[in-house]
Amino acid sequence: MGSNVIGGAASPEHTVASITSFAMAQYEVQYGDWVTVKSWAVLNGYTFINAGQAGDNGARTNQNPVTMMSWRDAMIWCNAASQKDGLTPMYYTDAGFTTVLKTSDSTTGLVGSVGSGSVDFPFVNWSANGYRLPTEAEWEYAARYIDGVTFTPGTYASGATADTTNFAATSAVAWFGNSLTVGVGNTQSTQPVGTKAANALGIYDMSGNVYEFVWDWYASNYATTPPFTDPDSKGPASDASNQRPLSGGGYLFGAGNQQTASRSNTAYPWAPFNSVGFRPVRRP
Repeated sequence: MGSNVIGGAASPEHTVASITSFAMAQYEVQYGDWVTVKSWAVLNGYTFINAGQAGDNGARTNQNPVTMMSWRDAMIWCNAASQKDGLTPMYYTDAGFTTVLKTSDSTTGLVGSVGSGSVDFPFVNWSANGYRLPTEAEWEYAARYIDGVTFTPGTYASGATADTTNFAATSAVAWFGNSLTVGVGNTQSTQPVGTKAANALGIYDMSGNVYEFVWDWYASNYATTPPFTDPDSKGPASDASNQRPLSGGGYLFGAGNQQTASRSNTAYPWAPFNSVGFRPVRRP
């Protein structure tokens, strides 16, 4: 995990000893699916602080990734999608996993502290089969996977055949700044999911289109200090920066930002962006 070449917060490259089996969504959550689940959720006791929008400007198609939801909203959506599909939710307000977390709470400031069961520090039933945000280790594993033994270098976009200095190789798998083809337009914007080539697992847009929320706290010392290299690493319990990392690059940024090991962007858990979406994972 990480890269000695990229440096900074993604260096040094290190080993995550093992990761329990997981299934990952083939696409970033599309706006149409966001609305379907959210509409069900609000009829069943859920509250979302941010409405979400279709793509970068709210006027894109339902097949564009949803944006303008916060990390908190994405987590709550995962709980709602789990209940809607008859799965066991992941996030709770109590250690006994009896009260499902159903509200994204507020638009500013950190809520609660470690062990409080608040929206920023929920109790997580890691053995449940419901949808959740991927850990950073899971996200990078899926983005760089080739055959389970060999992995794409961290300087490549997910699924690319060369590093991000190679425009053609990066553009084949990722929508990013100035990558739009003639006939599509020369503006920087989101695109319908799955319209570039997939990676080795058949997963689309892990680099480009929109950045993606992951579970972990950012933690500037993530690369060298336990528990970050432990099996099934879930990152630290808290972080002085109060920020969550973003993975995968996106339409607003250049080729270098599409690197699978990059950790250059972070987000406060209450902040929505028109360049950030998410994709869920679950136990198979």
